[in-house]
Amino acid sequence: MRRHFMLAVATLCSFSVTPALAGNLSVTLENETEGMIVKFFATPANGKGQRQELLNKHGLGKGKSRKLTLVGGSDICEYRVRAVFEDSAEYENLSDKIDFCEVDTYTIED
Repeated sequence: MRRHFMLAVATLCSFSVTPALAGNLSVTLENETEGMIVKFFATPANGKGQRQELLNKHGLGKGKSRKLTLVGGSDICEYRVRAVFEDSAEYENLSDKIDFCEVDTYTIED
């Protein structure tokens, strides 16, 4: 059964340029769904670079959040994302690009 998810992107009040200086980008993933996210992928929106699985085999339960790191991502800001849920339903953001240089928190809600 395919579940439909609504994307909510929230930004924190302050932005930091520190991740860009370090060569990595960080984002906090919030799971506001009823299911567990078992994989979370980020792919550079420009098509250059590899897809990264950011949960590293550690699921993210409902109502939980975790800080994730895009390794070597400081030269690329815009990503497309995909979340895979425990029940095999997927959320895929194909039309929008998420600018992780400006967004500190990424929330998935049912």
